[in-house]
Amino acid sequence: MYETDNDDFDLIETEYELIDCLDAPDPNKWQSYVFSLEEQDCMSGVCWHAGAKQGKPVSIKPNQDEYLGVVLRDVASWFVQMENKFIPSGNKDSRLGKAEMEKLLPQMLADNFPDNEHVAQNAGKITSAVMFGTGPDPRLTFGVYSGKAYPKPGNESKRLFRNGMWDINTWRSPDYRALPPSAAGAATTTAFDAMLEFAISDQAQRDMLLDWTAWNLQNECSKPTWAVMLYSDTKGTGKSTIAKVLTALFGAANTALCNGIKPLTQRFAADSLDRKLVVAEEVHISSHSTDGNALKDLITNTSVSVERKHQPMVTIPQHSCFVFMTNHKPLWLEGGERRYYIINMDHDGHSQGAKNEDFYALAAAVNEQVNNPQFVRDLYQRLMMRELSPKFDAKNMCFNDNATPIMRELQAISGNEGEYVLQSLLDENFVSLIPSEDFADLMAYLKLRNANSLRNMLSKLGWQSRRCRFAGAQHRVWCPKTLEVENGRVSHPELANTYNSLAEANGYTWFDLQFYVHTTWKKIHKDRLKKGGRQTIEEYSASTASRWDNSEGKYGPFLNSDSHLRLQARTKDDLTIDSTEVDEADVHYIKI
Repeated sequence: MYETDNDDFDLIETEYELIDCLDAPDPNKWQSYVFSLEEQDCMSGVCWHAGAKQGKPVSIKPNQDEYLGVVLRDVASWFVQMENKFIPSGNKDSRLGKAEMEKLLPQMLADNFPDNEHVAQNAGKITSAVMFGTGPDPRLTFGVYSGKAYPKPGNESKRLFRNGMWDINTWRSPDYRALPPSAAGAATTTAFDAMLEFAISDQAQRDMLLDWTAWNLQNECSKPTWAVMLYSDTKGTGKSTIAKVLTALFGAANTALCNGIKPLTQRFAADSLDRKLVVAEEVHISSHSTDGNALKDLITNTSVSVERKHQPMVTIPQHSCFVFMTNHKPLWLEGGERRYYIINMDHDGHSQGAKNEDFYALAAAVNEQVNNPQFVRDLYQRLMMRELSPKFDAKNMCFNDNATPIMRELQAISGNEGEYVLQSLLDENFVSLIPSEDFADLMAYLKLRNANSLRNMLSKLGWQSRRCRFAGAQHRVWCPKTLEVENGRVSHPELANTYNSLAEANGYTWFDLQFYVHTTWKKIHKDRLKKGGRQTIEEYSASTASRWDNSEGKYGPFLNSDSHLRLQARTKDDLTIDSTEVDEADVHYIKI
């Protein structure tokens, strides 16, 4: 913001002085201020308007009316209005009423034009003009907001004049870009190179990632038609570090960080889709979900319809590029999918790997550097100067030429996603036993035509049919061949560890069978398959949550299939000793 004082210019009547464009002196402070506003007008799209008076020379010293008119143009860019509410150009989610604005604007004028008596004396007139003015020049009032907010990369104007109304430009130039490149240049980015080489051993895949990043920086006003997906079965492989670097390059203000893909596919997704870079972590999509198709449209389309709370749906330009991260193999993707370039980042440097310390040191160096604006500036310069590979095409990923090993693996197994969906459902709640009487609901969920298809799926997973007694009756069930069921109890180490991390280590893995079925399969059946419908076993539908409260260890975990010793009967100190050494006299009950 331009700040004035009487030493810079006098507020008196003067003649305009023409500046020779071929041999012009450096503009003074006032002229630079006016030129900056005119540049904003051009970027906003209002320069063609008659009120812009293009070609008019700028005086060296303004008169009072000229000066206040320019100030008015500046102040008018601070807000837009909609339905009698005023919205800051830099904060589309804020809504201020008339009374609030009449108090706020004089304070903002004082902050932006300190010690300027002419602005102070005319604060009321300026406030009234920008809030309630009805003149034809759209630059002089808080114009009508269209409800559209989207990034216009490279455009410094916070408002965009379109069809008589103002859109809000959410793009902000990152601060680091104002810095000159350092003398060291690319040498400062070697830690990032080393980390990438460790995390992505294949040179072609690294080049593809860097080319994609460089193209998006070099063409910020455009968008690619395919996204990058970083996959690893293990955690701590550098996916988040790469995301931090990308966020720094594009700017935090221009990046949407999402947990999963619901912020992108839900009804009110505008706050995620009005950014240049979208990073979605923990992506996990069922093959039966419509979210996968929704993502395809977001990745490829150049416009999108969005809705904000209490506002009508609008269509906005879509400039976003997408990066997805996941620890789940994306079996929901169709074979030969051309919208995702998938990089497998599994390596020995993961959080539990043999080379964890080496990789951690590299990742830590990059995480430290990414907070240094000069590092980001040098990496940006390097990527802006990068020559893209002849095989790279931002509009066509070309599966046949560029598919990674995991992409070809997914292509080979496409069509078997039903088995993956089933396994994911079972893993979700430690399910290892399914009553046959619930097969019809499970078949409907998996969209299977007959029971034989489900039986074949379970057989491939290593399950078998058997009879078990629970809920007061014999039931035909399906369970893994290795599942231990004895004396009305079932052994399940994974479930035991949800109660206490030392349970399995000390042999406390057995649960009451009826309790186990209710808290695993029946919960999934009710919440996911039936969603409040009937229960096939009356005892379960009639039971209450308090009935299955296991805080006292009534239903386990037990030491073995017929033991009276429960985990809750051991002190934390005792849990380190061998279970065979437990003496009943030493047992006392505690809550875990």
